Amino acid sequence: MDTVKRENTMVIENLFVDGDTRNITLKNPKSSIAIADIESLNDFMQANNIIIGDKAGATFGRITKVTRKQKVSTTFDLT
Repeated sequence: MDTVKRENTMVIENLFVDGDTRNITLKNPKSSIAIADIESLNDFMQANNIIIGDKAGATFGRITKVTRKQKVSTTFDLT
């Protein structure tokens, strides 16, 4: 019997004030996440500076991009 596996991820690209960038990858995010949720997250992260750049400890600037990815892989049973 063939096996199909699906993996969903959400990648949040972040920019820091010194130009450094970092990504946060979430596995199996909720499907109901809306633009307003991302905007609220961005506002929260800016107000509370919950992450800092790892090169020079720079302040969080903003979320630059959010993408959803789905990977589907099939393992074929050849017996």
